[in-house]
Amino acid sequence: MKQKFLVNTVEIFQSYVYENNRKIVSSSATLTVYRPGGASELISGAAMTVQSDGRLDYSLTVGDNASADENYKAVIAYVYGGTTYYATLYYDVVNSKLHKVVTDDDIVAELPQLRDGGWRVHGTAESGSATTIVDSELKRYEDDYFTGGLAFSIDKDETREIIDFVSSTGTVTAEAFGSAVATDKYILTRSFYREIQRAFEKIEEMLVRRGKRSHLVLDPYDLREVHIYLSVAEVCKGMATEPENLWWELWKGYEKTAIEAFNALNLKYDYTQDGYIAGGEESSSLSYIRSGRR
Repeated sequence: MKQKFLVNTVEIFQSYVYENNRKIVSSSATLTVYRPGGASELISGAAMTVQSDGRLDYSLTVGDNASADENYKAVIAYVYGGTTYYATLYYDVVNSKLHKVVTDDDIVAELPQLRDGGWRVHGTAESGSATTIVDSELKRYEDDYFTGGLAFSIDKDETREIIDFVSSTGTVTAEAFGSAVATDKYILTRSFYREIQRAFEKIEEMLVRRGKRSHLVLDPYDLREVHIYLSVAEVCKGMATEPENLWWELWKGYEKTAIEAFNALNLKYDYTQDGYIAGGEESSSLSYIRSGRR
């Protein structure tokens, strides 16, 4: 999904680079940005910060984001294994950004069966602290699998938000419990964040196919119902282990409902790209205009 930054604000440009379908950690990287529509440089060979997981960061200044426009060309030169490689991305500077207004609670409220639908992991800590739960049984899950979810200590009867998960050590980091976790029995509940994000990206793609741009939709609540339906569809898809079982049917049913709701939408759409709604911008239909012979 193309990155979008608000005009006249400080924002962080972020990217990963890959080799053989895996994120890699570069030894160094620089960023060059070209203004839209030409070869004029906005940023020239500026050093990027390489995070421990390989993410490349660069802080865009207010001056860098001074002009709202589309398709700034970002060229990353990164060094890996002593060789310099290049990656090219595009981003937009916009007057407004479309935000997600859907949470885990919305997903469960729509389909209560998801509350216990395989999104919980039970275990016993091998060690830990007031802020960590360590269990080698958790190593089978990928990094950040539980991040954004909840950790419940059965022994303490306390629930805390999970802020990090490291697969290689089986370590869950959470907001501090009342005392250290040693050999507590626990329940981890995974967040639906990934599914909500995937659904959001699909909505952006659907808008593009209708000739719309997501950053010109000024009221995210116009899309909230569609986003909930499509998020539930994504969750059910992940649980559909075989064709035509319950989760398969729910996946297909919610996907269809989402598309129908999307087709019926009327949006507050900023045709003038000034960040405000005026006149006929208060209601923009997504219905197809069909033409052809009878």
